[in-house]
Amino acid sequence: MKLRRALEEMSREPGPSTVAIGTFDGVHRGHQGVVRAALDQAAAMGGTAWVLTFDPHPMKILRPREAPLSLTSTPHKIRLLHELGIEGCLVLAFTPELAALDPGPFLARLTGAWPGARQLVVGSNWTFGHRGRGNADLLRKWVAAQGLQATIVEPVLWDGLAISSTRIRRAVQEGRLDDAAVMLGRPYSLLGTVMAGRRVGTRLGFPTANLDPHNEALPPPGVYAVRAEMKDGAWTGAAFLDSKPHEGLPAGVNLVEVHLLDFSGGELYGRDMEIRFGRRLREVRRFDSLESLRVQIALDVEQVRAEAAGGPGP
Repeated sequence: MKLRRALEEMSREPGPSTVAIGTFDGVHRGHQGVVRAALDQAAAMGGTAWVLTFDPHPMKILRPREAPLSLTSTPHKIRLLHELGIEGCLVLAFTPELAALDPGPFLARLTGAWPGARQLVVGSNWTFGHRGRGNADLLRKWVAAQGLQATIVEPVLWDGLAISSTRIRRAVQEGRLDDAAVMLGRPYSLLGTVMAGRRVGTRLGFPTANLDPHNEALPPPGVYAVRAEMKDGAWTGAAFLDSKPHEGLPAGVNLVEVHLLDFSGGELYGRDMEIRFGRRLREVRRFDSLESLRVQIALDVEQVRAEAAGGPGP
């Protein structure tokens, strides 16, 4: 997938193009509807489907104290969009200057710098421009006056309400991962980079990949069955999320420790890994000795293995 980070780069991209615009945090089923509409329109016109998104999340600039915890980092979001079939992604830096643009000037800058953009695709609740004054109706009128087209996609409903990043974020943080999976259209996952940890798992006979998550919204502390994916394969695993900061690590780093079953793929440090969450096996407990911890980890691993094989577990 093509990745661009400045509007000035888009003049070199051949058209015609459809452009799905939004924050797309989580790339949930509502976002997927917008993306599919862009893909369908691009196929109909013999063009290319792009996504325009922003980094950081606009709320981190507009109202940083109220900014939500991210469901997907920008690299994770790009990966998920690529899996949906998007051919190019323009990631614009969301700055105070960009936020200050009124809706008309924002659209004029976008289409002026991107002559190949023929159709803009957004969700019906999308707002843009200074203080969110732009909406889908304004977009539709503006593009019509410019000889362009707009596609407005209605929300996807679940349990009587529109699927939203806010609803998914709440479900994840409350441990309702089945609900989150329904709204996402896939298991909740996080992308992270493997870094050095305390090597406690190695000493106990269960080495872990210590993952520094790129996103911010995490499930409650506990032990989870997971599926870990890297470029060279996928493995069943057991993930441990702690409620306390890890000793010796920088403030704000919340490691997710993942033991990969039957892994023999060599060094993991520095590699990116995506883990998809399954069932929560148990809550965090404290143990009187390393031996009692080792015994419990062995039970956790066997339960993960049995569930992966379709059995009931120990």
